[in-house]
Amino acid sequence: MRPCYLRATLKTMERVCTKGRCKQPALFTLTYDYDDKLAVLGPLSPEPESAAHDLCRKHALGFTAPQGWNEMRHLDLLNEQKRN
Repeated sequence: MRPCYLRATLKTMERVCTKGRCKQPALFTLTYDYDDKLAVLGPLSPEPESAAHDLCRKHALGFTAPQGWNEMRHLDLLNEQKRN
């Protein structure tokens, strides 16, 4: 059996962007809180979640919350892009 840190890394490597037909690696996770009309974009979740959307860098940078919704980003995507 693989150590847990290796299993998590392999699962992360297998996840791709869920936007359209994009097949780029997923690096960020987008979730919605419908009660508060809040869209939350943050680092890739450790495990895939059915109510979440995994996004590549391009689609995370281009994301805008629906009209009338608030948006919360848990990291500076522009600086993150420059580092990688």
